[in-house]
Amino acid sequence: MQTTIASANPVHSARDRILDAAVELFATRGFQAVGLRDLASYLGLHAGSLYHHIDNKQALLFELMESGLLDLLQETKRRMKFARSPCERLNLFIKTFVKFKFNEKHKLTLITSEFANLNKEQQTRIIQLKNIYSSLLSTVITNECNEKKKLSGDIFPLTNTAVIILFGQSQWYSSETTEQELAATLTNIITHITANYRSN
Repeated sequence: MQTTIASANPVHSARDRILDAAVELFATRGFQAVGLRDLASYLGLHAGSLYHHIDNKQALLFELMESGLLDLLQETKRRMKFARSPCERLNLFIKTFVKFKFNEKHKLTLITSEFANLNKEQQTRIIQLKNIYSSLLSTVITNECNEKKKLSGDIFPLTNTAVIILFGQSQWYSSETTEQELAATLTNIITHITANYRSN
């Protein structure tokens, strides 16, 4: 069956299989613990054949992390377009993150845990994307605070706290929490912090 799929679209299907396997193995076993031989064996391939599709293991990790952040940014912007108020925009921002956590949990694990395994250039790019994401949230929170006339001074500490809450909770392992429950909890926490924020 693999032969049939490969012959239908050899480059696309093989590369997708490699990406899917890599994100799962890197996230569940750890990047350092997984070699290209392990990845090839998992896919039923020869290790050398991987180089037809990837440059090296580090480049593969970077691609997975970068694509994850780009997808999160794109989907967040898309969903917030439908918001009719700053409050709704903040709610949609949080709900989009939670959906990403449930749908792309392995990529989120890499984003939160494997940054140190990138080279300096790759780290700079990931930081750039994280800053764009934080700036997007900062704008949302600023609009929310301004609407309620509760903003005074620097918004950065509040934005930073909200980002830490979102990405930090992704490392808590709870199979019992549903997407709806987590979204409601995070929305309540961040909304409460925003409503009571006073910068010095």
